[in-house]
Amino acid sequence: MKRSLSVVDDDGDPPVHAPRAVALGEQLVSVADTGDGRSADRFIDLLVDAGAARIDSASDAKVDIRVVICEPSKTPETRLRAEAIEDAADLVLGSARPAFARLFASACARWVNS
Repeated sequence: MKRSLSVVDDDGDPPVHAPRAVALGEQLVSVADTGDGRSADRFIDLLVDAGAARIDSASDAKVDIRVVICEPSKTPETRLRAEAIEDAADLVLGSARPAFARLFASACARWVNS
């Protein structure tokens, strides 16, 4: 009789990744996603291309803007976790878009100059 072996604690949920941070002028922006972290990494790269500076650790600094990028949830547990992450956000995005990253970076730069 053939049976597949189940892997203990393999629910298919991605691990929670720490938010990444960039400085846009005087604004410290934290970026996280509700998935495996790739969307946050991509959005950070887009912000850096638009003029942001990477910050190594945002744990000491006061974050001005929290951005969360939504990923599709596979289970009810991941949906609950995603909702909790989204509730703490200032801005929730459906995906990491280059055009939005450029506009967001330029808007933050204008806040600094005004």
